[in-house]
Amino acid sequence: MGRVTYQTKIPSSLHSFCEEMALKFSEIERHLYSDLKKGHSLKDLKREYQLRFGVNARHFNSIKSSLQGKIRSRAECHSRQLKELTDSIKGLKKKITQLENKLDLANASCAYGQRLHSVRKALLFQIHQKKRKLARQQAKLTKLSKREPSLIFGSRKLWSAQFNLEANGYKDHQEWLKDWRAARASQFMLVGSHDEPAGCRNCQLEEKKLSIRVPYFLEGKYGQTVADKKGLYVVIEELVFPYGQEEIDWALSSGQAMTYRFVCKKEQWYLFATIDRREVPIQTSLNNGCLGVDLNPDVIGWSYCDGEGNLKKFGQIIINLQDRSTHQTEATLASAVKELVEIASHYNCPIAVEKLDFSVKKASMKEQGVRYSRMLSNFSYAKFFELLTSRANRWGVEVIPVNPAYSSLIGLVKFMSMYGMSSDTAAALVIARRVFRHSERPPAKYARFLAVQKKRHVWSFWRALGKKVHSAYSQSNKRLSRHDYFHSRTANSRVVVTLLEVQASGRKSKRRRKPTGA
Repeated sequence: MGRVTYQTKIPSSLHSFCEEMALKFSEIERHLYSDLKKGHSLKDLKREYQLRFGVNARHFNSIKSSLQGKIRSRAECHSRQLKELTDSIKGLKKKITQLENKLDLANASCAYGQRLHSVRKALLFQIHQKKRKLARQQAKLTKLSKREPSLIFGSRKLWSAQFNLEANGYKDHQEWLKDWRAARASQFMLVGSHDEPAGCRNCQLEEKKLSIRVPYFLEGKYGQTVADKKGLYVVIEELVFPYGQEEIDWALSSGQAMTYRFVCKKEQWYLFATIDRREVPIQTSLNNGCLGVDLNPDVIGWSYCDGEGNLKKFGQIIINLQDRSTHQTEATLASAVKELVEIASHYNCPIAVEKLDFSVKKASMKEQGVRYSRMLSNFSYAKFFELLTSRANRWGVEVIPVNPAYSSLIGLVKFMSMYGMSSDTAAALVIARRVFRHSERPPAKYARFLAVQKKRHVWSFWRALGKKVHSAYSQSNKRLSRHDYFHSRTANSRVVVTLLEVQASGRKSKRRRKPTGA
């Protein structure tokens, strides 16, 4: 069961109340962070802050929960940053080794064409720059490892803007200071519990009427008495969520703990309500087959097979993620996810997707070339999997992550020419069949080029075949294309012919020497 958040606008008549609440709550949060850093007891601080700042115990708990969430988030970011630096250093060391190997093989030559330096000088220059970058990354890693993660209330980006005002669009320091204070006091949170009335004592939503408990420090300025409730409350009549009102009503009726967050965006205050998503039972079954999905930067291939692994239907969803903003990318993926879930719901079958992690590759993608880096930066697998899981859970569709090892190669060799598929739809068929644990043995025309090792896993044959094909093409000075596999069922298949040519040339080169004295 996941969590979901819905939002709605707050009337302008309560903007001043929200601004003062956010200003005071942010001040308390910063003081609490400072005191916790000094080692003070949270229990003692709770009693002290209630008297010092004029808040009740539940207000303090909300501020504490907000601060603890920020601290955990910062710690996770710090750990991820250390991991990315470590992976980047590994990639740089690997690249330097490759360049040094090229340097050993390069011949001394003069400048040619429009180049002003020889090949060796160009390689030496690249190695020098990579070593400089490696030294910077290692120094940065050492510095971050020794330092504990810290919080900047108001964002680090805005804090750094004060040191270069003109470049960030500020006339003077006072203009920046106004934005800085507004950013630090732009939100506050009220956390509830399942044993409290309406899921939250300080903020109760009942019959489209929101009652916000006024803290002690604002009781002389805001609030009114409400029947059957202690203290003063600010009341918003006819508060409706344009999307998700039914889910919120269900959460209130089921006695869930409600969490409300008030956020200011472009001088407009919004209310965010977070609830537990209603659990939908799984409606799909593997007896009806499986829908395999293969995600690529420019296209999503899908294939549907029955319970025996036989292909029934396949197709593509064209996506364009290059040079798109974050919101545009999310909208494009959401549209594709909607179509995939509708297909799976139509066939009443689960969805099988690749279980991928590109964090290591993205950390060192700058060392792999411009084209490869652009492909990886546009590859939003994490967001795609998040959107797919969220929508599938709402529709009762099961999502099954599978190991994608050699799925592209198996699809190219076995299924692309057999069914007239593209490479992505063929890989999607392999992913769908993998859910049923089908053994994907290499075809006989390719298996004859491999050594027989019955005790090893079948994937070892695909690994050896992939190496064999690429090695054969590099030896024959030919360019390998995915379209070559499309004709692999014909007698004069280019892939098979290339393997045969290299095998024949290898046999000729290994002829026995004539015995001496014969």
